[in-house]
Amino acid sequence: MSNANTQPVQLDHGFPRAGEQVKEINLVKPNTGHCRGLSLKDVLSFEVNALTVLLPRITVPAMTAQDVLALELMDTLKIAEAITNFLAPTEPSQAALTK
Repeated sequence: MSNANTQPVQLDHGFPRAGEQVKEINLVKPNTGHCRGLSLKDVLSFEVNALTVLLPRITVPAMTAQDVLALELMDTLKIAEAITNFLAPTEPSQAALTK
């Protein structure tokens, strides 16, 4: 599963699921609905509580909040970097061009 709206993330340590260790997840590009109730500033600052809400909404296989909290720090940073890549602008917006 890989296209402009998904991104695979290889995890070094992963998390347990059904007696196995999940070492790859796919992130779905978040939309406004996925981010409801969250501060985008918190998401982009890798605030753990924000990630525990967002990641269950945008991961395949779906992570639980407990899965997120149990991740090794480097795996969390890999996931956060992938989220940032989705949210970073790829082109200047029209508003930025008129300033």
